[in-house]
Amino acid sequence: METGPSDAGAGAAGPSNAAGGAAVQVVSAGSAMDTSLPVAKDGVLDATGSQLHSLESLELPESLTDLDLTQNRLKTLDPRVLALPGLTSLSFRQNLLTDASSISESKSASGLTQLVFHDNHLKQIPSLRPFSNLERLEMSYNEIRSLQPLTELVDAPLTEMFAANNKITSLEGVAALKKLQVLEVGSNRLKSVEHIEGLTELRQIWLGRNRISSVEGFPTLLNLTIIALPSNRLTSMLGVESCTNLEELYFSHNGISKIEGLQALTKLKVLDVASNMVEKIENLETLTELTDLWLNDNKIASFEGVAEAVQSQRTSLTCIYLENNPLAQKNPAYRPTLLDLFPHLEQLDSTQIRR
Repeated sequence: METGPSDAGAGAAGPSNAAGGAAVQVVSAGSAMDTSLPVAKDGVLDATGSQLHSLESLELPESLTDLDLTQNRLKTLDPRVLALPGLTSLSFRQNLLTDASSISESKSASGLTQLVFHDNHLKQIPSLRPFSNLERLEMSYNEIRSLQPLTELVDAPLTEMFAANNKITSLEGVAALKKLQVLEVGSNRLKSVEHIEGLTELRQIWLGRNRISSVEGFPTLLNLTIIALPSNRLTSMLGVESCTNLEELYFSHNGISKIEGLQALTKLKVLDVASNMVEKIENLETLTELTDLWLNDNKIASFEGVAEAVQSQRTSLTCIYLENNPLAQKNPAYRPTLLDLFPHLEQLDSTQIRR
């Protein structure tokens, strides 16, 4: 059974899970435990968990700036929501929407900075041309096949875009988002990384659980601090050499056989190559700031050469995963050897270290 931090960390879905995935259950005012309807306060109305099938009984004052309709049973966009003039944040997370096309009629369109349709049944991204000040868009956990409608946001200051767990086959459409800093398109149907060369402001890209076979498309993205490509079809790590600001690199659950191409990534703090086909720890000499090294579930046979390979990380490393490698199996020297190699180790595999 495979273990290690990869599934809970970089995994496939990336940051949108932290923001509330399909399995998240939220309890708020007006939930099944409380039959009273929520009321607005200071321009904010949080109707999370109210299990509403419609909003006809909910008071929607024109002074609203933040409307959260998370975890209800809404199937359509209420015209009264669209008529609100001063919204800056609007969330339909975890509802039953199949069509959001009328959102383009929103009287708040030009002032909205955050729009959330996470976890519905949308088959396409609606027209967002009027949303000239949108900064964050969440479309994860739907049935979307194309990102092409995003070209309408070419002049918007969009910095965060989440579209995990859809049916997307191409990143075409994203190229227009020149100010984008966070892009999550994990758990889709991508076979390659294309159309992102011009996104020079990008800081994080999450592409786990796709069908990507090679690391490409990154040479111009010099501001990236996180690249996540777990659970794809990679056989090589090469392709990130120019991303010298990288701090976290996630390649778990692929078919990689060699650690390579990392010499210029001197700011790297987290390296995850768990559940691959790596036979040897090597090419880490320049990674003097590395704190987390995840290499569990590989084919590392012995400790021969390991001390020399990790010499640069002796004082920096605080977490290492090496379990489920041949060198860890039935080896009484496994734990004491690693504790001796890394005097500041705080976690060894799934065990917290107490010295």
